[in-house]
Amino acid sequence: MTGAPMPDAEGAVPPEVEAKEKMDRARACIREGELEAAIPLCDEVYRRFTLSKVPALQLQVARALGHRGAAISEQGMFNEALVHFDEVERRFWSPRRPELWEGVAWGMLYRARVLLEMDREDMSSNWLERMLSRFKVFAQRPDLRIPVELARTAVVAAHNQGQRFEEALSQSEALLKEYDGNTEPFLVEQTASAMLGRAIALQGLGHVDEALEAFDEVDVRYCEDTDPRMRALVSSALMGRALVLLREELLPEALGALDAILEHAGPNPGRRLLEPVNFAKFHREVVERELQLERERAARRPKPKPG
Repeated sequence: MTGAPMPDAEGAVPPEVEAKEKMDRARACIREGELEAAIPLCDEVYRRFTLSKVPALQLQVARALGHRGAAISEQGMFNEALVHFDEVERRFWSPRRPELWEGVAWGMLYRARVLLEMDREDMSSNWLERMLSRFKVFAQRPDLRIPVELARTAVVAAHNQGQRFEEALSQSEALLKEYDGNTEPFLVEQTASAMLGRAIALQGLGHVDEALEAFDEVDVRYCEDTDPRMRALVSSALMGRALVLLREELLPEALGALDAILEHAGPNPGRRLLEPVNFAKFHREVVERELQLERERAARRPKPKPG
């Protein structure tokens, strides 16, 4: 739905329609990185409808809790976010309430992502496993398809964080085979995410040349995409490439990779690009200093006498 909700015959917008429209907007705001716009929408839906017994409104309350938790987690309030996801699980999960599963699935996905951010990979993997166990068989339901697919790529990220690189490589390649050639925007993003996961796995396995090629492929394919999530994925790929080059002590190449991060982010990087930008700025100074020292050492070396 776009624009304002449509009123009924008597001129009043049904509350479940209004609440859904607000939660759709909140999710769009989170995707765009507009967290300050998303949070009041969630607060309003929660405040107005949290005591409702109407299933359609209960679903929107579950979504409000999940989306708000996701938004505040991006502001660094991880523990507060987990409290939101706890409430979703406690109040709204039931195998006999399929009309609420969408809200529960998003809450579980968001929780797993936050736990990864907190470096609690084991707990994140546990929640992803539980989520897929509950909902993967229902993945063709339109309201469950996106969170289930996002969970599948999150599993790759969890494997990489847990240094289970063989599993990450295997699962990312299976996803890429499945997504191959699909032009649906959501699956294009999933493809980019799986490509990034594959590159990180190759790096972890010590396949340096293949990892560099895989990171480059993410950049080459998607560097022109203006979607905030895609820009963040490309920045992560550029940072991964720079890390490989730094570890291999290929300093001139690493300097170019660090410059690419800054160029891609532009003069006013959004919140999601700050980590790679700060990484690039710090390491650029270190690399430039080391290259300058190398030049000075080279200048002091005695020149060979003419024969």
